[in-house]
Amino acid sequence: MMNVSENESRTLAMLRYQAARYKAAGNGAMCQQVSAKIRRLLNKLQESPAEA
Repeated sequence: MMNVSENESRTLAMLRYQAARYKAAGNGAMCQQVSAKIRRLLNKLQESPAEA
């Protein structure tokens, strides 16, 4: 699996929590925006070189 810093890990957890809350509240538009942020962050993490 990819090497993720603690800050990035916290950011992902926060965004996933927000997406779940928006989905539960029935706010699909905001859920999609947050999901897009999650995908962008994951793509950025995958493209960056692994730090050892």
